[in-house]
Amino acid sequence: MRETIQIENINSEDFKNQIINGVVEQMKNLSQNFTAKVEPDTLLTREETAKLLSISLVSLWSLTKQKTFPVYHIGKSVRYKKSEVLNALEQMNKCNH
Repeated sequence: MRETIQIENINSEDFKNQIINGVVEQMKNLSQNFTAKVEPDTLLTREETAKLLSISLVSLWSLTKQKTFPVYHIGKSVRYKKSEVLNALEQMNKCNH
C-alpha cells in the first residue's frame, strides 16, 4: 500500500527550502560515510607488484632501475608501496596522453 502525505498551510518557497535542507542533510550524512579512512600503506612483493601492473618481473626490474618508483629493502627482500606504484602508473599515463 502507498502512504499518502498531505501538506497544508505551507507556501511553495517554504516547501522548497524544506526539501533542499533535507537533501543537504542527507548528502552530509552520505559524505561522512564515504570519507577516506587512513590505512597503512600496503607493501607489495616483486611478484605482487608485477601482477598489479600486469608486467613481467624483468619489466618491473627495468622500471625499478629507471627509478620509476621507490623500492624498499627489508633484509634481502624487495618491497614496493602500493600507493607509490599506482601514483607512478598514473603519472606515466598522463605523460602518454
